[in-house]
Amino acid sequence: MTDATTIQIRKSTQQKLKTVGTMRDTYDSLINRLIDEHERLKRIDILVETQHKIAKEGKFAELE
Repeated sequence: MTDATTIQIRKSTQQKLKTVGTMRDTYDSLINRLIDEHERLKRIDILVETQHKIAKEGKFAELE
């Protein structure tokens, strides 16, 4: 990886990351997987908020 950087994390953070990752994970792949999961959960939150808003406003389409 030619464009790598160095970041400092606490030992406790390192230990937490080790419990989430697998032996084949690099820190880069693990962090990217966590970011992807965060973005997925954010999209789900938006969908749930939209559903609540629609339910609150009573804007439902009748289904046959």
